Amino acid sequence: MEFGNEGVDRTDASEADHRIANHLAMLAGYVRLKMSEVSTGAEAPDRACVLRLVEGIGAQMAAVADLHRMLSTGACLSSSDIGVQIGRICAAFREGPACGATISYSSGPGCLLPLRQILPVLQIVSEVMTNALKHGHKADTATAIRVSCRKDSRDRIVIAIRDAGEGIAPQAGAGPPSGIGRRLVENLTRQVGGTIRYRSSATGLDFRLSLPALVRPTADPRPVGPGGGPLRGANLQGSPGP
Repeated sequence: MEFGNEGVDRTDASEADHRIANHLAMLAGYVRLKMSEVSTGAEAPDRACVLRLVEGIGAQMAAVADLHRMLSTGACLSSSDIGVQIGRICAAFREGPACGATISYSSGPGCLLPLRQILPVLQIVSEVMTNALKHGHKADTATAIRVSCRKDSRDRIVIAIRDAGEGIAPQAGAGPPSGIGRRLVENLTRQVGGTIRYRSSATGLDFRLSLPALVRPTADPRPVGPGGGPLRGANLQGSPGP
């Protein structure tokens, strides 16, 4: 997995270790909740359902391992292109034995997020994709999932996951699907300062996660004086000096 090193605030290894440990603990809690959900369900889960769950967890653990490996070799990272990471998650699902779906992915440039947000966002994507693989198709049709990650006109990162299923059942109302997965997605979205939207229709369910992109500070273009500050009286492109 390729983590970019273009960033603003440096992340040292001890801080990264702390974040990774917290995320692994969260993953362990997620596994326990899923085990409880499966064991108390009215029906035994089928093979495909179990494989999808394992594949999703495996993809997230691979992301954690790659980040930790990079930091342990002395790399100093502060941000990463979430578009690259989501592409890896899509590939992991696409190559899994339980996929049975067409998964397309497209991304745009510059979708940088602080490292502290990368793993929670990947968990959101993994959870929504697992749900789409399970429910995102109509009877007697193949599952088709479209995933994208781009910056919008407001310079926010928008991650969209669309399936071609029946949408949300009418008895569920207009809100998002219920259950452990929904609560997990909502909690993680609050953690990363994002917003989510579910749009259900006869053509399927459209999930969107919107996040503020990491913006690099623009360097002051004015010449630097002896004291380290801008040189007084300097101007560029005909602009007056201070």
